[in-house]
Amino acid sequence: MTEWRQQFDDLKQRRPEVADRVCRRLLMDLQRRGLVDLEALDDLAAALKLGSARRAHDPNRPKPRLSSESRRELYELAIEYAGRYLEPEEITATFLLVEKRMLVQEGAMLAEDPDTPLPVLRDKIHEFLDFAPGEAVAPPEDVLGTRAALVRRFLTDQLDFISVGKRFIHVRHFAEVLDHILPTDGRYGRLGGKAAGLILAHSILQEARREGRLEADHKIPNSYFLPSNGILEFMEHNDLDELINVKYKTSEEVRDEYPLVERLFKSGSFPPTIHKGLEELLYQIGEVPLVVRSSSLLEDRIGHAFSGKYKSLFIPNQGTIEMRLAALEDAIAEVYASIFHPDPIEYRRERGLIDFQEQMGILIQEVVGREVGGMLCPVFAGVAFSRCEMRWSPRIRHTDGMARLVLGLGTRAVDRTVTDYPVLVALEQPTLRAVQQPDEVYRYSQHDVDVVDLRESQFESLPLAEFMGRVGRKIPGMNRIFSIYRDRQILPMVGVMAQLEPEELVVTFDGLLRSGFPHELKSMLDLLEEGLGEPVDVEFAHDGENFFMLQCRALSRGSSAQRIEVPVDVPEESKVFSAHRYVQMGQEKDLEYVVLVDPRDYEALETREQMLRVARAVGAVNNALPKKKFLLMGPGRWGSRGDIKLGVPVTYADICHTSILVEIARKKGSYLPDVSFGTHFFNDLVESGINYLPLYPDDPEVVWNEDFLKGAANCLAEVTPEYADMEGVVRVIRVADAADGLLLQVIMDAEADKGLAFLAEPQTN
Repeated sequence: MTEWRQQFDDLKQRRPEVADRVCRRLLMDLQRRGLVDLEALDDLAAALKLGSARRAHDPNRPKPRLSSESRRELYELAIEYAGRYLEPEEITATFLLVEKRMLVQEGAMLAEDPDTPLPVLRDKIHEFLDFAPGEAVAPPEDVLGTRAALVRRFLTDQLDFISVGKRFIHVRHFAEVLDHILPTDGRYGRLGGKAAGLILAHSILQEARREGRLEADHKIPNSYFLPSNGILEFMEHNDLDELINVKYKTSEEVRDEYPLVERLFKSGSFPPTIHKGLEELLYQIGEVPLVVRSSSLLEDRIGHAFSGKYKSLFIPNQGTIEMRLAALEDAIAEVYASIFHPDPIEYRRERGLIDFQEQMGILIQEVVGREVGGMLCPVFAGVAFSRCEMRWSPRIRHTDGMARLVLGLGTRAVDRTVTDYPVLVALEQPTLRAVQQPDEVYRYSQHDVDVVDLRESQFESLPLAEFMGRVGRKIPGMNRIFSIYRDRQILPMVGVMAQLEPEELVVTFDGLLRSGFPHELKSMLDLLEEGLGEPVDVEFAHDGENFFMLQCRALSRGSSAQRIEVPVDVPEESKVFSAHRYVQMGQEKDLEYVVLVDPRDYEALETREQMLRVARAVGAVNNALPKKKFLLMGPGRWGSRGDIKLGVPVTYADICHTSILVEIARKKGSYLPDVSFGTHFFNDLVESGINYLPLYPDDPEVVWNEDFLKGAANCLAEVTPEYADMEGVVRVIRVADAADGLLLQVIMDAEADKGLAFLAEPQTN
C-alpha cells in the first residue's frame, strides 16, 4: 500500500468527515484539470448504478436520484482516479489543505455561536494556525469568512467596520488578542470601539509595511481586554441594575445623581471570575504603570467618536499584589461609572443613541515610556489628524494634516488646559509656527509635564523646571525637543550646553520637526485614512526609540460649509462683532439669542462656587433656549481643566445646543492665541456642527459693539428663573427685542480669514 493511501485510511478512521471532504476536493481538482468528466463518463454512471446506457436528460424533469450508497462509491472512485492521474505529493497536499480548511471553517462556526466558551474558540484558532504552517494555506474565501466572524464576535456588528476589518485583521492577529482577553462569566461581550480601532489600525499599518508602502515602524503597547459584558456582571454583582435606565432622566437629574452613582461603583466589589483574572494579570505583568482606558460599544464609531466622554485613568501599579489589585479595580469601577456621566448621556440623546444598551469594555495598557528621575513617561506624545479642520495660517491646506505634541504623557495634547500649550504642527509644513515672536513662542508653550511619579505612586503634573531638575540630561534627543529662550530670542539647543539653566528651556520640538518624523507620521495617517475610507485621528507616544500607536478612530467631521464672502455693505451700526484670526468656514442665519459671559464680569467673581454656578447657569440656558438658535460667548477657554478663573468650567452637555461657540480673548500684554484645535473639546464642536470662533475685542481693527452686547435687556431671569441671581455675569439677549425685529446673521470666510456678525432682516421664512 502506498504511503498516501495509508494516510488516507488513517484519516478515514480518525476523522471520516475529513476523509469525505478530501474525496470531494480530489474530484473537483480532477474535473477542473480535465482528468475526469462527471457528466460524460459511462463507467462513472455504471459505478453509480444508473445503468450502463445514459439516457438523454429532459431539462423539465429532475435528474436521477442518487443514493447515499452511490456517494460512497463516488468517493471510492475519487481515490482510484487520484491514484491514476495525480502525483503522491499532490494528493498528500490535498489532505493537508482539506484539514486546514476544515479547521478555519470550524473556527468561524465557533465564533458565530455566542455560546462558545472563550477557551474553546482560542484553542481552535491556535490549532488552525499551528497546523502545517508553510505547507497548507486555507482558501481565501474561508479565511475571509473566519475573519468576518471574529470581527463580529469580538469587535462590532457595524457593517462598514466589518467590511474593512476582514480585509486587514488576520486570524493570527485575533490569536494574539484572544490570548489577552480577561475572563468573565458571560460569553457575549465585545472588546469595544477603542480596542477595535487600535487592533484595526495596527493591522492596516502592518499590512502596508509588508507591502513596502510604509518605511516607518510602529508598535502598540502591551494591551489586555476586559469584554463589555463585564460591566453588566459588575452591576448585577453589586445590585446596581436599577441604574440601567438613568439615561432616561432629565439632564439635571443625571447631573445631580452622578456623584452618588460614581461612589456606588467605586465602593463595589468585582465578581470572582473578573477579580481572579485581574489578579492573574498583575502577577503576569509585574509592577509596571498602567492606563485603564474606556472602550464602550459606541465609542470611536464613524459619526460619533465619543471623544473624551469616558474616562482613562493612570495607575502606578506599585506595591503589594493586594494594593495593586485594589487600585486597578478602583480605576476600572470609575471608568465603568463614567457611562452614567451627564456628558455621554446627553451626547447619545443628541445623536438618537439613547435607546442603545451601551456597555463598557476596558482596555488595560502598559504605559509607554522610560523611567527617569523616579518617574515614567514617554519622551513625547500627542494626537495627530489626517486632515486639518482649522488653519492658523492661510498657507495651510486642509489636507496637510496636523498634530499636537507634548513632552511627557499625552494628556495635555487632548485636554484643554488654561495655562499650557502643546506644539501645533501642520504635518506637510512642519516648520510653520502657530506663533512667531520669541516671547510668544515661550509664553504659549508647554510649562508643565504629566508623568507617573513612581516615588509617590501617583499621576502627577510637574512644572517643567522641576521635571528637568529630576531628570537632568537623561532624556534622549533633548536637542530635538527643546530650544533655548535667552535674551528674548529662541535659540537652537546645540551640543551639551554646559551652562544651560532649566528655566531657559522651551518645548518647541524644532529638531524633531526638521527630521523625517512629520513625514513618517503623515504617511501613517494617509494609509489609515485609505484603509478606513475616512479621515482619522490617532493618539501616540514615543519612548525615544519606538513609536507606539495608542488609539485610532475615524475623524469627527462637521458638514462642509460653502464659502460666502463677508458682505462689505453692512452699516456700521448693524455690526455686532468681527474677527480676522483663526476663522472657520461657516454661516448661521437668523440667530434669535446671544448668550454672553463677559470676561471682565467673570474674572470679578470672588469665589470658586460663584464660577461653578456660572457654568450651571450656562447649562440651564443651553437646555432652555431653542436648539441651534443662539450664539454663546464667553472668556476663553471654554471647557478647560485647571484654573477655572480663566475659563468657564462647562462640559459638552452645557453647550451642545448652541450654533456658534465664541471665545473672547481680552488683551493682557499680548494677545492670547487659541490652540484648542484637535482637543477632545474641539472635536465635539466639529462633530456636533457647532461653529467655533475666537474674538479679540481689544484689537483696534475689529468690531466689538459694546452698546448692543452690554446695553441690551437681559432676559436671563425669564429664561431660567432659578439662576436670576447670576444676571450680573450671564447675559441672555433676545435679539428681536433689542434690534426692532432684526435677527443676528454670522458669516465666516476661512479663505479670507474674516468673520462678521451683524443685524439684518430674517433671511429665512
